[in-house]
Amino acid sequence: MPDYPEFKLLIDGEWRTTAETIPVTNPSDETIIGKMPVARKNELDDALTAAANGLRIWSKTAPRQRCNIIMRAAQIMRDNIEDIAYSNTLELGKPINQSRLEVIRASETLEWDANEAQRLYGRVIPSTSGIRQTVLRQPIGIVAAFSAWNFPINQPARKIAAVLASGCSIILKPAGDTPAGAFHIARAFQAAGLPNGVLNLVFGDPDEISRHLIADERTRLMAFTGSTSVGKHLGKLAAEHMKPVLMELGGH
Repeated sequence: MPDYPEFKLLIDGEWRTTAETIPVTNPSDETIIGKMPVARKNELDDALTAAANGLRIWSKTAPRQRCNIIMRAAQIMRDNIEDIAYSNTLELGKPINQSRLEVIRASETLEWDANEAQRLYGRVIPSTSGIRQTVLRQPIGIVAAFSAWNFPINQPARKIAAVLASGCSIILKPAGDTPAGAFHIARAFQAAGLPNGVLNLVFGDPDEISRHLIADERTRLMAFTGSTSVGKHLGKLAAEHMKPVLMELGGH
C-alpha cells in the first residue's frame, strides 16, 4: 500500500519544514494521517522572492520548452497514478476508482494547456496608411492561487497548468483538508525539470496567506476556487490593491 506524503513547503525549488504544523485527518475515522508545515511571513516573503526570480526565467522560456516540461510532469503523474489516487482517497474519502479518474483528468488538463502554450498568438489590427497596430500577449506576472477541497488533484492542476503555460509563476495554497494532490503535482514538476521558483507550494492559515500574498506589489493576479462567501472576501482584498481576480465560486 502506498505511503501518505510527508508534507513540506516548496519554495525556490527547495523542500522546507517548519516547527509549526497542522494535522491532516482521515474523514472516515478522524485519525491524523499527516501534518502540514505552516508558512508564516518569512516563508511567504521567500516564496514571493522566489516567484519573482522564477518569473524572469520562465517568462523568457520558449513556449515549446514550457510545453515539454508540462507534458513531462503530466506523464510523471500518470506513472504514479496509484500513489496519488491512494492519497486522495485517504484524505477525502472519494472511492479509489474516482480518485484514479481525477489523476487522469488532471494529467489531461496539464497536457491540454501545455499545447495551448504554443498558441498564444498576438494579432495585427487593420489601421490607416502608415500606422501598424499590434497586440502582444505577455505573462501578467506572479499569480497567488487557492484551490478547493473537493477536487484536490484537478483543481490545483487547472491553476498550475494555465499559469505555467502562459509563462507566469505561481504560489499555490491548496485546501488544508486535502493537500496531497497539490503536493504530488509539485513533486511531478520538480522531477520534470521546472526551473526553481516558478511553482511554489505553501500551507497554513488561509486568511493570513491570502492577505499577505494579495497585498504584495509583486503579486499581479489572484485565482481562487471555493465558496461564494470566501470569494467575496478575497475579491475585496484584491480590490483594495487593484489586483485582477479569476474565481470559480460555489452555489452555496
